[in-house]
Amino acid sequence: MRRFVPFLVAIGLLTATSAHAQFGKPPEAPPPPREHLDPTDQIDIVGVIQQIGPEPDRVTIAYDAVDALGWPPGQLPFVVAKADLLKGLTVGEKVRFRLESQQIADIGPYRERKPVFGPAPVLPQPPPAPQ
Repeated sequence: MRRFVPFLVAIGLLTATSAHAQFGKPPEAPPPPREHLDPTDQIDIVGVIQQIGPEPDRVTIAYDAVDALGWPPGQLPFVVAKADLLKGLTVGEKVRFRLESQQIADIGPYRERKPVFGPAPVLPQPPPAPQ
């Protein structure tokens, strides 16, 4: 029986090796799903409505420079995700809008945003030097 032990071990190793070679390395788990993030998804763009229509889901906007995207000031016709977004907006109105997948996903009248941390503190000035 002792003579067969090395033989049985060798057969076991060969079987395991061929099984491993047959299947290769185990399949990798697919990466977890990520939300599609476009650089424009989080950037507010400011502009003035030049034309609404002629299609109900289109608006032409003359927009300010968008430094985060390297866009100089310009004017483009944009598609809106839902035509209802344009309700209440008028030609000549200054608006703030956000793009998602190259469509306007959010648009509304422009309102000046207050700084997140409030106004800068006023530092005390040193007294004038005696003359």
